[in-house]
Amino acid sequence: MRLRWAFVLAGLMPALGAPAQEPEYYPYETESEERREALLTDSALFYRAVQSPDDLYDAVAGYNLAFVRTARRGMAFEPCPTTVEGFAVPVRHAAALRALGASEVRRAGLEQAPGLHGTANGVRDFRFEGEPLPAGRLSAGLTDRNYRGVVRFSWRGAVGRGWHLAATADARTGRDLHVGGVFTHALTAAFRAAKRFGDGHGVSLLLVVPPSMRGLRAASTDEAFTLTGDRLYNPSWGYQDGKVRNARIRREFRPVAVLAGTFRLGETTDLEARAAAEAGRSEYSTLGWYDARTPMPDNYRYLPSYAGDAATEEAWRSRDPRYTQVDWDALHARNRMAGGEALYALEGRVERLCRLRLDALFATRFDEHIVLRYGAAAHYRSSRNFKRMRDLLGADFLTDIDQFLIDDDTYGNRLQNDLRHPGRRIVAGDRFGYDYALVTAGADVRVQAEYRSDRFRADFGASAGSAAIFRSGHYEKELFPGARSYGRSSVLRFAPYAFTLSAGWAFTPRTYLGASVMIAARTPDADDLFWQPQYNNRATDDPVLRKVRGAEAVFNRTGRTADLRVALFLADTRDGCAAVRYYDDAEGAFCDMSVRGIGLRSYGAEVAAVVRPARRWTLSLAASAGCCEYSADPRLTIVTDADNRPVDTDARSRMGGCRAGNAPQVAGCAEAAYFGPRGWGFRASASYAGLRYVEPALLRRTGRIARQAAASPEAFARFTEQERLRDAFTLDVSAHKTFYVRESRITVWCGVRNLLGSDDTVYAAYESLRVRRTRAGDFYAYAPFETRRTYAYPRSFHLSVSWRF
Repeated sequence: MRLRWAFVLAGLMPALGAPAQEPEYYPYETESEERREALLTDSALFYRAVQSPDDLYDAVAGYNLAFVRTARRGMAFEPCPTTVEGFAVPVRHAAALRALGASEVRRAGLEQAPGLHGTANGVRDFRFEGEPLPAGRLSAGLTDRNYRGVVRFSWRGAVGRGWHLAATADARTGRDLHVGGVFTHALTAAFRAAKRFGDGHGVSLLLVVPPSMRGLRAASTDEAFTLTGDRLYNPSWGYQDGKVRNARIRREFRPVAVLAGTFRLGETTDLEARAAAEAGRSEYSTLGWYDARTPMPDNYRYLPSYAGDAATEEAWRSRDPRYTQVDWDALHARNRMAGGEALYALEGRVERLCRLRLDALFATRFDEHIVLRYGAAAHYRSSRNFKRMRDLLGADFLTDIDQFLIDDDTYGNRLQNDLRHPGRRIVAGDRFGYDYALVTAGADVRVQAEYRSDRFRADFGASAGSAAIFRSGHYEKELFPGARSYGRSSVLRFAPYAFTLSAGWAFTPRTYLGASVMIAARTPDADDLFWQPQYNNRATDDPVLRKVRGAEAVFNRTGRTADLRVALFLADTRDGCAAVRYYDDAEGAFCDMSVRGIGLRSYGAEVAAVVRPARRWTLSLAASAGCCEYSADPRLTIVTDADNRPVDTDARSRMGGCRAGNAPQVAGCAEAAYFGPRGWGFRASASYAGLRYVEPALLRRTGRIARQAAASPEAFARFTEQERLRDAFTLDVSAHKTFYVRESRITVWCGVRNLLGSDDTVYAAYESLRVRRTRAGDFYAYAPFETRRTYAYPRSFHLSVSWRF
């Protein structure tokens, strides 16, 4: 009986420890529980639940710590992927996948789902295993952040002849009530059809269609926040004809399709085959200015600290939108006076994506203890990038020449962007500026051996592959004519690999101790392998694989009234690379920077527990502490953008010892939930994120900037020291009431985030690459630009009504 209760509680643990979001169910539908006899008596089953439970830390802390930007374990190079049937998808698809009946498998750290190699941060994989219970749901909600209203619908059930269908739609619309210019118009529609036939055979088709348009906010400086008196000040919007218009709008339409099949090839061998695709486009709009000053209102030249006059300060303090926001009417007026050629325009930076993957994974069971999984995968990714003219803001045309070769305010030498179409005049809807594609193609083979006994488990996985990356230019730049910019670049080839080993011992059906190690080499992102992919085909020097090492030890304890998970982790990433185009104040020109040798080390501990002190009470706890820091000094090579003339060669950036930005070194949360009789429920959670730092900038820590620009030890410290952010704390509460109507139920839910209303919590911050020069007589003083910040939301609410039928 005790063992049976262990399984019951293990099954309830993910539900009772779920984050404080809108509830998907009410756990106490009846006052009595039917006694069920165990049907399987294999003793190994008593140990499986404690050997491979879900990632309890993520289940408790994943949502509660989202009020600030959090990179778990600080591993910016190893994000925790969200996958469906092994295919990586945007995390925003998670709600749709759950509504379709997918079960979410969370694996912490190096623990891996079958056929997948874990990253340093783990993996979230959505799987459709078996057929979900028929269900329908309709809900509507109101909120005051990001959007105003939401409507959701989902249904799943059997339709005969062995077919099961599921469909869901989620529509969100409205403007943010806290941040000016922010809005959301988004629809996520998903459909899945599945059929089981024969013994162990099945096919399924999944389709997710997620069109969206979102008005975004931009980071700014503390001077702007202080002058306006608004921590949520957003410089990217302004008034046009008396109506709010945002310059930063992201439009996306990237459907995902997954065709999967499972086949029984014999008594001991199964095959999983999948074909997955993601295709579509995303577009990010931004203001462009040509032979004119920047229109961004919080540029340093428009702030009182630079302008130095009382009238400017008074305009900012009085929140005059002609100074504090984008003045769209003034931009139209200047364009009309320019004689037809645009000085200002709204550009759309477009990425047209095509991503394909084919997988075949076999599983052979040699006996009840040993399973061998093996297979191969092929992948292809093509990213076509170009600029599109969205709005000429009252002008007639724009000549397609290179606008930014010298500085922010002058053309440079007016070279053609496309020699094959010289002097082309751009109107709304035309492509201009740049047009190129980055293509990555590769394949890998993998094998994973699993051994399970009653108490002992061991897994070994290995993969090896090949990847080819190249750039294909569709414009022949006058700056880099011929094959230097047009056509295909040389092909960069890599041979990534990964090895993982895990082992563990179940002392009892409730207690388990395990350990895992990983050695891997990852292919760099294509964007980081070219000096300036918008301009030319020149690859960076000596690109190498990014090395990843990791180790983890875990302790799981499952009990009648409490579940506990403790993890010790160590992860080390080396040989990371990056490519950056920026304006170099010390050189006085646009430059390209190639970075190599980026290293990041993370180590520490995570603890999570779910305690059930009484039948209707659940207490969830999670805490982490560690160190996430850059472990090496990267090397920088900088060339001018116009002619690739060397500016700084093999320069050392003093990044070693800097902490990973926006990654709390200490974090914790506690949540209490009460599920009362007659459908009442309450939740309260408190979360803390401490030892947070600003994301460091590579350039300012080089000798050319920090040593040459600093005239005193204090000035040198401003360039090299890393700013620490204030610790963050939030308190959230929610309540719900469920009404039962025959076989269906209606749930009313209300939640308040940041109940205390604190408005001084920095959500994220990063150092600027720019250097400010101030003249005093014949002397020039240099200082880094202010840190760019965004602040977390103050008190916000969400109200919803849900009908399950």
